[in-house]
Amino acid sequence: MVELTAAVFGEFDRWVWRQFQQHPVLTDAAKVLTDAGSMSVLLPGAVVAGVSLWWRYRSLLLAVVPWVALQFNSSLVAVLKRTFDVARPPQENWLSGAAGGSFPSGHVANTTALLIAVAVVVFIHETSLAVRRACIVVATTGIVMMAWTRLALNVHWLSDVLAGAIVGTVIATATAYGAVAIKSRRVNPLRTRDQLAS
Repeated sequence: MVELTAAVFGEFDRWVWRQFQQHPVLTDAAKVLTDAGSMSVLLPGAVVAGVSLWWRYRSLLLAVVPWVALQFNSSLVAVLKRTFDVARPPQENWLSGAAGGSFPSGHVANTTALLIAVAVVVFIHETSLAVRRACIVVATTGIVMMAWTRLALNVHWLSDVLAGAIVGTVIATATAYGAVAIKSRRVNPLRTRDQLAS
């Protein structure tokens, strides 16, 4: 079953990769945008996001959510890359530098972790439907753009970027909801065990 699944995904990955080979558009834009998914950009971004969350919600716990999600996600991606050790597309077609295994995409996973962590915190705490929608649009756009750059630069397969988005979403959502749960217990520490269970 695993071999059949790998064969099906592998063939689909190659088909998608060929489509990008046949339509090389906006390569320069992809090269610029893909740098936004590097840790040298995302870590300062997590700090800025954290300061913004602290300023908005006056909670140090919520402020560290983007940084914690990003760090945990980055560590998990490194383990997954070593575990699966999937080869990247042919190197002679790369339009950007890349290192390590292909699966999952670190750029996409880390970008997703940061954007979704912020989006979940904002979504939970904001009552404005417009703000919630804007948060979802910004996060989704950022993730899709990062995935596109990795495919357009021929350094990842489609399955890599999809897996990266899934991993980043799971880590970010768990981190954000965990922080919110801890914060809610701190706000009302006198709740009884029965109240917490209900």
